[in-house]
Amino acid sequence: MIETIQLDAPGDPGLRAAFAPSANMILHSLRLGDRELLATRNGLQAYAERGSTMGVPLLYPWANRLGGFEYTAAGKEVVLERDSALFKLDGAGLPIHGAMPALMRWEVLETTTEGDAAVLSARLDWDHGHPAYSLFPFPHRLEYRARLEPRRALIAVAVEPAEDAAVPVSFGFHPYLRIPGERAAAQLTLPVRRALLHDVAMIPTGETERCEPGRRQLGHTEWDDGFSELDDPPRFLLGNHDSEVAVTFLRGYRFAQVFAPAGSDFVCFEPMTAPTNALVAGEDLPIVRPGARYEAAFEIAVG
Repeated sequence: MIETIQLDAPGDPGLRAAFAPSANMILHSLRLGDRELLATRNGLQAYAERGSTMGVPLLYPWANRLGGFEYTAAGKEVVLERDSALFKLDGAGLPIHGAMPALMRWEVLETTTEGDAAVLSARLDWDHGHPAYSLFPFPHRLEYRARLEPRRALIAVAVEPAEDAAVPVSFGFHPYLRIPGERAAAQLTLPVRRALLHDVAMIPTGETERCEPGRRQLGHTEWDDGFSELDDPPRFLLGNHDSEVAVTFLRGYRFAQVFAPAGSDFVCFEPMTAPTNALVAGEDLPIVRPGARYEAAFEIAVG
């Protein structure tokens, strides 16, 4: 049984959230009354044991896939073992979504209330003793803070180098928003102005093309697309004539991935600090220097 921590926001109804600190602090349930807002797919146990994503998982230390098993970042060369059990492979055999969730065990520092909000704060030390350190040999500390208000859930993550060495920043989240009602009636609003072009392995080529922001009918379309040049702030919407859920990138996320396979009952608006494969490609990869701090935050709001 995986231990979870529940936050309850005030209100009738107010949001209710459940997190799993021993499985990479995943937000595995977000409910408003009797309505589950997240797609739970294969469930929490499958996420913890096999990395089968669901809910709102943190993808760390890289978001989405790498284009190979070697990268050079912040002055270090890193080689991943192809048969390692520390990470999952995608269908093409590429490393995807960073460290396996069971390796990411967070220390909960506090759960409290602040005015009309419930708050959770946690910490993870990524040091030489961390079981996944070889994937990302950059000592640092991670802070995770969740704030739950009656109709809004905010998640913030901060990265601080723990030694006199820089740390690359290439993480993201993968919120699985359950489509309200029928997929055919659902609409997306995308605050994006450039699409990243991908090769057949879904690795960005470095080229982009212009795209128009605005509303699209979901219907029978399918999505697995990266974007840059986001609005300020980027506010992604999923809804129909009855209800709406918004994902807003508040700070630190300059790129997005939209994922909605054909026929799925979910849409993912993924906040990303860097584009897919940034550790390997080296482009648009933030670096946080010793003594500095990288902060990123996004929110999910129910309309």
